[in-house]
Amino acid sequence: MFADESIKACARFQLNLSASSYTHLVLVFSSFTMNEEGGYLGAMTYQCLYNPVMEKIKHQHRDEPRASLALNKLHTALTTCEQASPSFLYDFTKVILDDSELNVNLQESYLRMHDTSPTNDLIVSGYEQNADYKELTKRAIELRRVLSRVPEEMSDRHAFLETIKLIASSIKKLLEAINTVYRIVPVTAQPAVEKRKREFVHYSKRFSNTLKTYFKDQNANQVSVSANQLVFQTTMIVRTINEKLRRG
Repeated sequence: MFADESIKACARFQLNLSASSYTHLVLVFSSFTMNEEGGYLGAMTYQCLYNPVMEKIKHQHRDEPRASLALNKLHTALTTCEQASPSFLYDFTKVILDDSELNVNLQESYLRMHDTSPTNDLIVSGYEQNADYKELTKRAIELRRVLSRVPEEMSDRHAFLETIKLIASSIKKLLEAINTVYRIVPVTAQPAVEKRKREFVHYSKRFSNTLKTYFKDQNANQVSVSANQLVFQTTMIVRTINEKLRRG
């Protein structure tokens, strides 16, 4: 629901703002101090929230040239703003939510949306047919999707415990895939991949500890926070590999 509200607001901006106005808007949001939440949720906002809705709206208006042109311009503006300020869309979304007075738990909402968000950010570009990179992509997608089930199943202890087992298994398989890829990437890329792997392990342990605490204090939001951080670390592994392979 709040995704549609965000896109509608963006569309209104697209009709009324010039290119210079977009630049001014970026500068305004860039002046905000990014907190930890804005760091990891901000980096996932376009892929998780705006991209799926944009594609849906484009499909709905595919036979309307004027609408298609406006949507393409909006798409370009959004990606340009996001590149200029990584947390722009996240900050923009929060402003829209405040203005609309919608009561939305962003941590839970993001986590749920990972189930259906596009997975192209987990593909190693140019190596789609390589078995080892395909395995990495497969395991990253599996982990992201099983983590997305957490909010839905927390109320059912038995189902939640089964999901936790699946998450643990998915983490193990993803680590195995990372270790395999580590051996085949260029030597110059190995330190960066190793660093990302250590960070992933760190956040995996944090997620495990958060679960233990949850069964004592029932703080569901903190579980969503930890799960989103783990999703972000998963994305960063693939992103780092892509960047290093492009540089050769």
